[in-house]
Amino acid sequence: MKSYTSGIMSLPARLKEMAALYYMHSRNIPARVRITIERLRHIERLIELQTHVRLENLRILDIGPGQKLTHMRYFACKNTVVGIDLDVIPQGFSPLGYVKMLRLNGITRAAKTIGRKLLKLDAKFSNELGRQLGIRRFKKLPVFNMDASNMSFPDCSFDFVYSSAVFEHISEPGAAIEEIVRVLKPGGVAYINLHLYTSDSGCHDPRIFSGQRSPLPFWAHLRPQHRDKVRSNAYLNKISLAKWLELFQSRMLGVRFEYHQHNLATLQRELDALRNVGDLLEYTNEELLTEDLAAIWRRPA
Repeated sequence: MKSYTSGIMSLPARLKEMAALYYMHSRNIPARVRITIERLRHIERLIELQTHVRLENLRILDIGPGQKLTHMRYFACKNTVVGIDLDVIPQGFSPLGYVKMLRLNGITRAAKTIGRKLLKLDAKFSNELGRQLGIRRFKKLPVFNMDASNMSFPDCSFDFVYSSAVFEHISEPGAAIEEIVRVLKPGGVAYINLHLYTSDSGCHDPRIFSGQRSPLPFWAHLRPQHRDKVRSNAYLNKISLAKWLELFQSRMLGVRFEYHQHNLATLQRELDALRNVGDLLEYTNEELLTEDLAAIWRRPA
């Protein structure tokens, strides 16, 4: 897999995807940054409440930080942070970095990243993040091109392992969970948030995220008569909620879960209408209405 963030599309579909992504990433940047910071602060409070670990002066691993490095930069304000990603993450003016990205991740990933840089979308988001956090300039962070299912770090390397919206793109998530257990120090904490495939937006069609979904029915990727309308922009392992719970519980004894639901009233109304005509009966409400699942675990000391 060259890049888990690039799917196979026709040229017209790819152009439409890029237009949707531009619309999504260019609008309401101050509001999106504020929401991101609020979410990360909520996670900090949750970790401290449930595990009694304060996320300060720790050695942290971020799995799949993405091109903007938003979460890494936030945690780096008070901690030492390392990132790993299948994608090459160039920082600053780095021609060799883009050459490496083209070679390892393919032309689609490179084109998307270069396009965002030329349009200054990443710079605008980063500048706004710095403004809201009170930081004038972010320092360069160590990000290694590494597979989460086969990490090269020694045992017991990190106090906290974090990942957001990545595990649904990993082909062997069970192996990645085992690696997290291995690299966590005794008493260390893991927080893994993932986007459920069975949620309405689980197909990762950019039109849903950008608010341009009018031609796409709800849960189209789960309904055979509508699947041909879906344009996923990433590799997805399509794992069910029950299987995710099993994967974590079998490897992280005592793991706790958080279920995140968004636009619940709208989705419940749409789901009720579909069930009335006999559609989606093979799925539970929990599977269809939960968008994100978070696993929280502290390794026994």
